[in-house]
Amino acid sequence: MRRIGLTVVLILSLSLVPLAVEAQQSGKVYRVGVIHQGGSYGAVIQGLREGLGELGFEERKHFVLDVRNTKGNLRDVEEAARDLVRARVDLLYTVPTSVSLAAKRATEDVPIVFCAGTDPVGLGLVESLAKPGGRLTGIHFLSTDLTAKRLEVLKELLPKARRIVTFYDPANPSSPW
Repeated sequence: MRRIGLTVVLILSLSLVPLAVEAQQSGKVYRVGVIHQGGSYGAVIQGLREGLGELGFEERKHFVLDVRNTKGNLRDVEEAARDLVRARVDLLYTVPTSVSLAAKRATEDVPIVFCAGTDPVGLGLVESLAKPGGRLTGIHFLSTDLTAKRLEVLKELLPKARRIVTFYDPANPSSPW
């Protein structure tokens, strides 16, 4: 999770560099709305803070993170996104894919930097990885794409297993992937 956080920092910092230059000239502190589903994604947010600090961005001097933990409830994501837009954030950072999709649906103008574990092109977050187009950009880490490999490893670990049960939320748009 730390590597993912650092990768996101690089992408987010590219989005913030022009803002930071302007901030130094104007004294403006930029607001970044962060929406995640809780659990282990809290570590990604901590990595984001640390990485931005390593790049010379100081929290409360150059930027403020307005973090919303939706605790796995996708209905809360859209409300959190609308709330952050009303609070006039300059940028949204979303993790994981399902949160990014919900934030995209709930907003129209604010730029979004995402961290997606499911193919962002296939789900319509961006037009392509090389040229995302629109107001969304981010990274794709191999998470959902590794499901078949995880089952293969499980079969090697438990060769006598005949049935494997897995749970997923069919309402989550990234679940069928």
